[in-house]
Amino acid sequence: MEKSWMLWTFAERWLLALASWSWGLCRISLLPLIVTFHLYGGIILLILIFVSIAGILYKFQDVLLYFPEQPSSSRLYVPMPTGIPHENIFIKTKDGVLLNLILLRYTGDNAAYSPTIIYFHGNAGNIGHRLPNALLMLVNLKVNLLLVDYRGYGKSEGEASEEGLYLDSKAVLDYVMTRSDLDKTKIFLFGRSLGGAVAIHLASENSHRISAIMVENTFLSIPHMASTLFSFFPMRYLPLWCYKNKFLSYRTISQSKGR
Repeated sequence: MEKSWMLWTFAERWLLALASWSWGLCRISLLPLIVTFHLYGGIILLILIFVSIAGILYKFQDVLLYFPEQPSSSRLYVPMPTGIPHENIFIKTKDGVLLNLILLRYTGDNAAYSPTIIYFHGNAGNIGHRLPNALLMLVNLKVNLLLVDYRGYGKSEGEASEEGLYLDSKAVLDYVMTRSDLDKTKIFLFGRSLGGAVAIHLASENSHRISAIMVENTFLSIPHMASTLFSFFPMRYLPLWCYKNKFLSYRTISQSKGR
């Protein structure tokens, strides 16, 4: 009994000594940190604030660029054409995302030889909102129109991102190439605003399959847009890696030669 008590006392003293030594080491380690913060606390705090703001902005860049829920019913209701031959199509991308397309068919003279325009819309709404414009193109240009809802838009699955939209456009072009009733030698791309960047990128990687591209109200790149919209000093000199979405059309357009 006495031996056990002696062993316990020894262990207790050893633990107390270890705790005292550890606390002393912690105080010695904290001393440089306290002195450093006292001298450079303001600078460190500013750096931490800047890093935090930059992290938040980087994470929420998608929210600033993509507006699939404007207007509020855009993810619930996609208008369909009436009185016009059309197909409501669903295809899968390489990474397994289900996309919704609307194919408007031209049925006039020489319909079998009509070109097909793949229509990439802007950063808000869905393909149903583009039907009035698409129908005018169908009637006046005598073409087939294939309207594309990106991932996260309309009835398409997933969430929008730059790489995701590139995968979507590639999947749509691949689908067109499987259609025996569409003339594969007359494939045109039309892109409005954000869709222009998508069309340019698709054409840059598939110039052997694309006859021509048409873009409307598009941009050189997202960094160019940011420096224009937010012209104060920091935005103009942010490095490229700060941008989650880049869409560098000014670089890729040189590769979009068409057939």
